[in-house]
Amino acid sequence: MNRTGDPTEPERQDASLHELAAAYALDALDEFDRARFERALAASPQLRAEVDAFRSAATGLSDALPAVAPPASLKTSLFERLDEVPQERAADASAAPSTRAEERQSGSSSIADRPSDGGSIDELAARRGRRQRTVLLAAAAAVVLIVGAVVGVNWAGPNGWGVQREIAQLAEAPDAERVTQQVDGTEVTLIWSAEEERSAVIAEGLPDVGGDRTYELWYIDESGAVSAGTFDVRDDEAWRILEGEFRPGVVVGITVEPAGGSPQPTTDPLVLFET
Repeated sequence: MNRTGDPTEPERQDASLHELAAAYALDALDEFDRARFERALAASPQLRAEVDAFRSAATGLSDALPAVAPPASLKTSLFERLDEVPQERAADASAAPSTRAEERQSGSSSIADRPSDGGSIDELAARRGRRQRTVLLAAAAAVVLIVGAVVGVNWAGPNGWGVQREIAQLAEAPDAERVTQQVDGTEVTLIWSAEEERSAVIAEGLPDVGGDRTYELWYIDESGAVSAGTFDVRDDEAWRILEGEFRPGVVVGITVEPAGGSPQPTTDPLVLFET
């Protein structure tokens, strides 16, 4: 620190290097930043400790969790973002030799006026900005994959985030409708879309019926009841997309059946929804 309390130039430079530690640990730096960072890394125990901490955290997450395929939308989203990054184009090689020859012959251009082999100052600044955006995208992609592994633990299953996202999308359909019933402290909501030909239930407060029984969903019309799948309760909640095609006018019911479900209802419905 100087007398005024402002950070010195080396301290400002160190701060910028610390900002690169996470990207370096994820192997997301370009050649320029990697070389600059590794020069400082060799002489800085603090930087090495930070990189080790980031790597340990990433490795711990990946080792502790099962392999999970990221959502299909992830690749598309990343490529859409990469498409937004301006691409560098090589300089016109045929023009470069004659330009440099003319400069040597004239000898009149100053250093400030003459671009280096890498381009003008403005070009270098623009290129640097593109490099930084690319680094950020790469680091973001790595972080998304790590977080995706964590999300993946709760992605699958009847109450997983995957089905919750599907139900949220169903609820956003232009013709989506919903109705809620409350029975003995239990709240059950039916959501349906005729255009999507799908329906779903969200139940809160349903008791666990044990391993020898299960809840079963039904589509009921004038021809009888057709099973729309079974579900169990976790943490007093259930999120379930009904199997089969939804048709307006059907009645949706929920019963308790033996484990594995029944071809026809064997108990009185806990709840019935008219659509």
